[in-house]
Amino acid sequence: MEQAAEVPARAGPALGGGWVERWWAGAGGPVASVLDAALAPVELAYRIGMRLRNHAYSRGWLEAVRLPVPVVSVGNLTVGGTGKTPVSRWLVDELRRRGRAPAVLHGGYAPDEPALHRAWHPEIPVIEGRDRVAGARAAILAGATALVLDDGFQHRRLVRDLDVVLVAAERWSAAPRLLPRGPWREPPAALRRADLVAVTRKTAAPGEAERVAAALADYTDAAIVRLHLRASRWSRPDSGPANGPPAGEAVAVVAIAEPERFLTNARDAGARITTTLAFRDHYCYDARDIARLRQTAGGRAVVTTAKDAVKLAPLDPELDLWVLEQDVRVEAGAEVFARRLDLLVS
Repeated sequence: MEQAAEVPARAGPALGGGWVERWWAGAGGPVASVLDAALAPVELAYRIGMRLRNHAYSRGWLEAVRLPVPVVSVGNLTVGGTGKTPVSRWLVDELRRRGRAPAVLHGGYAPDEPALHRAWHPEIPVIEGRDRVAGARAAILAGATALVLDDGFQHRRLVRDLDVVLVAAERWSAAPRLLPRGPWREPPAALRRADLVAVTRKTAAPGEAERVAAALADYTDAAIVRLHLRASRWSRPDSGPANGPPAGEAVAVVAIAEPERFLTNARDAGARITTTLAFRDHYCYDARDIARLRQTAGGRAVVTTAKDAVKLAPLDPELDLWVLEQDVRVEAGAEVFARRLDLLVS
């Protein structure tokens, strides 16, 4: 069992889901400084390797497969935190509204995300696996007439007809550190490959998202839109939408990249969170975690994310779970987005 970070609800940045995330955010002390220096050559090697790989695909030296149905990729430049999964859900709905039968392709590295897609859209194929080409072909055989790649920007082997890249307003940096010294998979210059760039915000102010969008124009000629990933409503896994937040004090349990943003949104939506259990992103809960959660909650309601709920509810259907649902609202560029999707399915 992983040791969760159990802290008072207002402990702020200290409650991150893991030491690596806190190090990437600038914490960690002397050990972090040693790691920074030791991993600088590794970061450089990674940067060069990504550049060579992308160059090989761009020049046609590595084969990319084109399929007979439209392919939309939703990706980003960082490890987690930009909203790929809710945006993928929104795109599935938009494609269905335009008469297509979409399927979702997922790399399979995070079982919670495919489970969430299946909960949202039980009627469509959700294919897991590192071989996205094989998954795409299986989805087409199952009747899919459009494909959505959840987290597909770095997957160059499958040709996409619309490459949507998300940049979180809260995480933007003009001089980022790449893996393993930081959370960035690619530098901002990679945005030149994008067809559409979407600045997402969860807790950032609209003005901050506007400033990030203006900065991104230096890196890409693609259209730039802005999306608000907003808390929309509370729901219960066993009974659907709730009329409001839980009454009384609540315990939060999260296994996401940036728990602070969830807690901010949950409080803004009326939850009175007094204790938080924070695990690393994509953590798989077990029976011991459930026992600890029950002991910590002590009869209080448990508030969590949709991604965590699909893992927690099957382990203990009796948990008093409250889920803060999220939806996607296009704040700027709705016409551009709609036009690109219309062209995609025409």
